[in-house]
Amino acid sequence: MITTDHPIASRAEELVRKHFGNKSPLTVTIGILEQGNQYCWGHGESPGFDYASAIYEAASLTKAFTNTLLFILERQGKLSLTDTVGTYIPECASNLEVSRITLEQLGTHTSGLPRLPSGLKSVTKNKLNPYENYAEEHLLKDLLACKPQAPGRFEYSNLGVGLLGYVLTRCTGRSLEELVREEICGPLFMEDTLFRLRPEQQPRLLPVYTANGKPVPHWDLGVLAGAGGLRTTVRDLLQFAKANVGMGAASVTAAMKETQKPRHRLGRGGEAGMGWMIRTGVYHDSVHWHNGGTFGSSSFIGFHKEKNMAVIVLVNNGSFALGPFSILRPRKNHVDDIGFELLKAMTKTID
Repeated sequence: MITTDHPIASRAEELVRKHFGNKSPLTVTIGILEQGNQYCWGHGESPGFDYASAIYEAASLTKAFTNTLLFILERQGKLSLTDTVGTYIPECASNLEVSRITLEQLGTHTSGLPRLPSGLKSVTKNKLNPYENYAEEHLLKDLLACKPQAPGRFEYSNLGVGLLGYVLTRCTGRSLEELVREEICGPLFMEDTLFRLRPEQQPRLLPVYTANGKPVPHWDLGVLAGAGGLRTTVRDLLQFAKANVGMGAASVTAAMKETQKPRHRLGRGGEAGMGWMIRTGVYHDSVHWHNGGTFGSSSFIGFHKEKNMAVIVLVNNGSFALGPFSILRPRKNHVDDIGFELLKAMTKTID
């Protein structure tokens, strides 16, 4: 059961007004997990609005789901982290640098692949929905032509994790939609986390806007959906966070535990897991987190496993402003600040 009477709600309201002012249109939903109890608070809609069930773009929060799937399938004996891209995509065998990349390297952003596929721009018809027309044929063509950097260095890559999601479909013969639904969402009772919404869910999908209030389309990531294609709700993400702190179906929580292990040091107080960034607190404890963004949406999830606490922030505004001639200019990403401020207030440990 989700309630709204958490004492931190006033701080959440203060932070939303600090970062967004009186911006309109704007809908914000914040979820809180504390000792197994779930809370939800919202801003921007009329009284009685069901914020917990409002559907947003998850954007790059999807990467945590894709990496969780990787470990679920490994535990089922379907694959190994040391398997290579070439094992599942023989079409790219002639490009040895790509075919030798391992699934673990894809999941940890250490594959050497670029952030975006080189052929994306040439097939983009609507720059406000850039992945819409990027299909399997384009991915395979780009993999053949790609010249990745030497593996081992952390370089954030939508192409890499999108490719990982595609490999999982090749490995299992199941769609990414089926895998997420059957292996994660079903066991965790998450009914509104999908790549393609059902007709009855569509009315709950919030319209999305740029940072300066211009309406834009939702993103369709197609073959790279594993990098950022999910739609979701705070209600579902609270279940996902609850499982990540150890309360949920054993088949899922065991895989999640593997995604959370530090794999790379990113700098002072920062590390990376698989699908998670890790921030070390003043008492050397850890907050796992990830954010996401499209041109019209912003998202954040962070959890403190030892304290059994989590914060989710979903907003139907992006961090880009749309100017004349459809020029997009980056603006501040406010959801990270809100998420970390709330985690700091709750846990009293992180910087």
